[in-house]
Amino acid sequence: MWRGDTAPGLRVIMPSDRGVNVSVSEIGALHGRYVRLSDRFKSLWTYHQFAAGVFKTFLDAPLPYNVDFQKTYDRIKAISTTLNASQAPEAAAAIALSDLALDRAASSLIRADDRVPASLVRRFFERLKKQDDTIIHFLIKFYLYANAVEADRRDKIDFLFTRIGEDFVAERGEYWSRESLEFRERIIALVSVFHDTDAPQEDIVRLIRQVRSMRDDIQHAVRFEELTERGLLQKARAFKHTIGNLYFHPDVLLSIVELNVSTKNRFLKLYQTDEQRMVEDAQKLMDHGKAIERNFGEANPALLEEIARFREFKERFDQAKAASNVKHDTVTHLKQSIGNILNQLDRGLDSEEDQPAELPPAFFSRTQQLEDVKERFARDQLLLPYVLKIATAVDAHEDSVAPEMVAEAVGVRELRLEAWEVAAHQKLFDRRDADAEEDNEELWMLYMRAAALRLKVDEEATQLATAMGAGVHAEPDLVARAKQSLDCAKDLDETFSDFLHEAVYCSNARILHQLYRSRFRLLRGFSGLWLIYDRQG
Repeated sequence: MWRGDTAPGLRVIMPSDRGVNVSVSEIGALHGRYVRLSDRFKSLWTYHQFAAGVFKTFLDAPLPYNVDFQKTYDRIKAISTTLNASQAPEAAAAIALSDLALDRAASSLIRADDRVPASLVRRFFERLKKQDDTIIHFLIKFYLYANAVEADRRDKIDFLFTRIGEDFVAERGEYWSRESLEFRERIIALVSVFHDTDAPQEDIVRLIRQVRSMRDDIQHAVRFEELTERGLLQKARAFKHTIGNLYFHPDVLLSIVELNVSTKNRFLKLYQTDEQRMVEDAQKLMDHGKAIERNFGEANPALLEEIARFREFKERFDQAKAASNVKHDTVTHLKQSIGNILNQLDRGLDSEEDQPAELPPAFFSRTQQLEDVKERFARDQLLLPYVLKIATAVDAHEDSVAPEMVAEAVGVRELRLEAWEVAAHQKLFDRRDADAEEDNEELWMLYMRAAALRLKVDEEATQLATAMGAGVHAEPDLVARAKQSLDCAKDLDETFSDFLHEAVYCSNARILHQLYRSRFRLLRGFSGLWLIYDRQG
């Protein structure tokens, strides 16, 4: 997809001493034009390589332009032999013609770039195994040379500058802004190809203070929902778009990159806090369980049973946590039990609705169901049996029943599905309408694959653990299937990462929460299976 090469280096010949009709300063200016021409060509060539990967991998389409880069390169290379006093007029004319050729090429590439949203730029670089900052430098220069820096392209440039301005510190589990002085010098070198961004110092100071104020607001958010409820992310994006070319002032740009890195870390922190809330909610139920039983238990025996299950799960969780051995199943059961209790309390504990409803007949025959699911998941033979298991359980309920209730119903509860995963299956087979414009088939397929893979992972982890407990080696076929599941989980995790960087989802707090939760649940299952698989050798 990405060859990582830029155009071959263009040799620059220093002016000779021949000729007396051209001044040294004129030769120096000519040399400067040639250096800029060479640099601009490299930026176009780099974008071409990037576009080739994006159109092939993500858009499944041929490149919508035809530029003869080899011919242009040969023409520019030939100029290097004329950069002397005696041939200065010829060199100047050749540089002017080459500039026109690059103008035409840039126009074609910019039109192609109109078809590449900022989200695809993010997804492309998230998939790179190893980042080459030189590639990013030339992509930034491509936009700057073309003066294509507004609207959606401002988002692309913002991402690219942040990409070269951050490091991930594994020990701390967060991103860190690179050393300011060194990075500032890199910014100065990059934006030097752009228009002058000088402004009164007081204006620059004012902008930097605004950026830091936005950064502080995001850092003070205590719930993930605050980021969208208070419009903090939209405010930051709008600011970057409205300040015009002052965005590229080195000091302003440096502060913006720090804002972006800080925002990314806040995302991570808030979702770690979500896990902390689960522990806190469990403790509250433990503290008040007796009172709930006393006040509501007689009217709702099912609640008493759920509280008993909750206490059992809470004890398992505490034991596992004390041994630093918390597993996916333990956490899932505990959170599900907490949710069951709270849902019953919310609905009204003495209501007839609390009684289990009689299951309606299945909507689809088994044969038709098999055909529909096989057609939709033709590429997922590894997951197909588990997708069918989900389909069989969900299809036993009427469309009018809320996904939240289906997820808790007999026959479905054991699968430990999220409500939006239930809804995803129903939407895929036209049994439920999309909830929003960004709610689409690609998203539903991701939810279904993740839910099916969790079932497969949990099943294989249990079988491997049973074999280990019995002191025997697992069957080779089981070990091979577990390896396939681990590989599949890695691929799905990359897909989740791609979705989480899509701008359309970042503006929808509900979908973003669903993506993170489904992803984290899959990661827990992956971690548990990997630990057992690793011990099997």
